[in-house]
Amino acid sequence: MHHASIVRSAARVGAILLAELGAIVGISGIVVAQQSSAAPKTATIRVADSTQVQVIRLRNGSSIVGRVTEVGPDTIRFAATGGTLALTRPDIIDVRNVAKSSMHRGEVWPVNPNATRLFFAPTGRMLSKGEGYFNDTYLFFMSVQGGLSSRFNLGAGMSVAPLDNFTDNALFITPKIGVVASPKFNLAVGALAGFVGGLVDEGDDASFGVLYGVGTFGSPNASITVGTGLAYAAGQFADRPVAMLGAESRLSRRVSFVTENYLIPNDDVQGVISYGLRFFSEKLSTDLAFWNAPGSQMVFPGIPYVAFTVKF
Repeated sequence: MHHASIVRSAARVGAILLAELGAIVGISGIVVAQQSSAAPKTATIRVADSTQVQVIRLRNGSSIVGRVTEVGPDTIRFAATGGTLALTRPDIIDVRNVAKSSMHRGEVWPVNPNATRLFFAPTGRMLSKGEGYFNDTYLFFMSVQGGLSSRFNLGAGMSVAPLDNFTDNALFITPKIGVVASPKFNLAVGALAGFVGGLVDEGDDASFGVLYGVGTFGSPNASITVGTGLAYAAGQFADRPVAMLGAESRLSRRVSFVTENYLIPNDDVQGVISYGLRFFSEKLSTDLAFWNAPGSQMVFPGIPYVAFTVKF
């Protein structure tokens, strides 16, 4: 395979993908600008029962955790950890309910914004309708994924390596279907399907990808993911499937431990392991990890892995 001959047609499709991403970002910016210029509104406030946890955000930038116990025309009473407070309605920007599982030692932990994937591999969880993310791995692999519904997610991506000919880069799509969705177990099936257009120009079969099934057991803060996939290239499937075992465990408010490991049925490499940390806020996550192949000549700790994900 010659670098100069891989993927001339990729540039045109890549430009379309980047244009679509730009449109999404542009529309988001317009919405944010409209929301910023709008006059501030008073939040809708309701009394919560003892099983609920609420977070009140005030105009001074502070937040209080507890629950609303009484709503008056001008003030509300809010049962917080330190006692009951009387708050004026104009000072309250927002009141939102949060899951009790998000509460740890009196503070709310943000939801993992990248719960639908480990490092490369997807989990059994799905994006909700209207949710999406942009991912950049190793700087040279970019993709977007969106929830067309809570049962069907669709994404696309491309490599942007600085080759002699930019059209030597690859393109791929990533459809995913949710089969089972519950608080403790999620099951999904999907595919990664791509091609290298330069080979198409030469009359070769440039297809590559994998068909997979994956299940995730556990809570948002501690889960195990198992999966299997059958890879293909140049129109031919592998003789045997690959098995994957991964896990994620919350270490603190904004840090998780992540591992993703493969059993590969061939004579050259029989297994690949990875381990690292995910740092995140409500919308942004950063993965810093290492990949290694036990029994190979790869030096500990392994090949560095870096990825950024922005949820929208």
